[in-house]
Amino acid sequence: MIKETNKIIDLLGGTSALAKLLDVNLSAVSNYRKKGFPDRLHYKIATLCNERCIAIDSKIFGEFSNTLPAIDTRPLETLSEVSIKVIESLTGDDFELIDPPVLVSADKVLDRLGENIADKLYIFSDPAGSRLCLRPDLTIPTCIHYLNNGFNGIKKNYAYHGKVFQFQNPSSNEPNEFSQAGLEIIGGNSCIENEIKVFFRTYKSIEQSGIRNLNIIFGDISLFSILIDVLDIPAIWKDQLKTKFWNDKNFKILLEELTVKKRLNNQLFQKISNLDNDTAEIFVRDTIGLLENQSPVGRSLKEITQRLIKKSQEIKTDPLSKSTANLIKEFLSISDKPLQAIKKLKSISKNIDSRLNSQIDSMSERIEMMLELKVDLKNSILSLEKGRMVEYYTGFLFDFNSGDLKNNLNIAGGGRYDDLINSVSNIDNIPAVGAAINLDRLEKIISSEKLI
Repeated sequence: MIKETNKIIDLLGGTSALAKLLDVNLSAVSNYRKKGFPDRLHYKIATLCNERCIAIDSKIFGEFSNTLPAIDTRPLETLSEVSIKVIESLTGDDFELIDPPVLVSADKVLDRLGENIADKLYIFSDPAGSRLCLRPDLTIPTCIHYLNNGFNGIKKNYAYHGKVFQFQNPSSNEPNEFSQAGLEIIGGNSCIENEIKVFFRTYKSIEQSGIRNLNIIFGDISLFSILIDVLDIPAIWKDQLKTKFWNDKNFKILLEELTVKKRLNNQLFQKISNLDNDTAEIFVRDTIGLLENQSPVGRSLKEITQRLIKKSQEIKTDPLSKSTANLIKEFLSISDKPLQAIKKLKSISKNIDSRLNSQIDSMSERIEMMLELKVDLKNSILSLEKGRMVEYYTGFLFDFNSGDLKNNLNIAGGGRYDDLINSVSNIDNIPAVGAAINLDRLEKIISSEKLI
């Protein structure tokens, strides 16, 4: 049992880390080392110790020390045998079990997951006016947990389980609240080994649960991004193709539109296309009849001007060649057994660019590592379309489904999301890879299989 205040502060990460956790000045924590913790912080610090399994003497915080249940045992008591086995399999070895925040910034979730999830969020405002939501998944809260503990690039292996909340259409018969368990490796180096570690531990956890029909779908978002980067097409078209990539319907419309030469039949575009930014802004102001110090309603004068300049540039830019558009279509149409899909990728890409070939080799290496680990890839495919509806991943990704490859129900999914930390903070260049399992759905499928 820990009895010394200084020892507790050190175990909670030291003076700086505890100051961030408590949202107080460094000098305040330094003062705690001399005089002990103030009564108003006893419950909060006892909770922090409890979450980190730090055993403290009851004399430090009185009643609070013994009334908080341990985080690694409290939720397991209400879970089924299947879920307990999955969680125990995920949390072994060097993965720390954590309890991510239940309340998170709604704006951060929308910025990361996109507005199409807005209708599924339970959003409300706190007394200060900040928009909050119940966590719709556990990945973003885990990233927030990582940042709240003062980590900035240090590698941390996390495991978690808990309830997540997503409003569902009543006709779908899906619950609005369900249990999720998963893994995240945040920080350290961006490497294939971490991806395979997360993938394989998730795979083994599901396999050991007793499920019969399991198939896997692989993808890699970075392959499309690199393809567009290395193709000899104007930068303005590259940006548009990457932006529209996440919406299949809009992407296909755009790809067709880009193969047709646009006509410069608008006099405004004709005039503005030959002006520099400052002169173009003056021209637009005069055209819409604004005085020098007036501002238009809605968009600013600068925004209107930049939009018109961009439009004129699009009209002046040569269209995509039919062969380039067909190459992109052929690339995204690849969907086959992993080794066969890699062969098709190499065939298409052999004369394009070494960067693309290098990324294809990385996918081949992942598959080889899975085979060495005895992963059953008989019912699996590699699809270049995979991940196009989720603005979440930045590279390799995977889904575990039940049923056949055409009619299946998702059980788990994961992959690399290297820019997620940056999207919920101002910290950049922290790699991350993770996976999550829908425990309720897994249990339901296993129960159904037992009836067959």
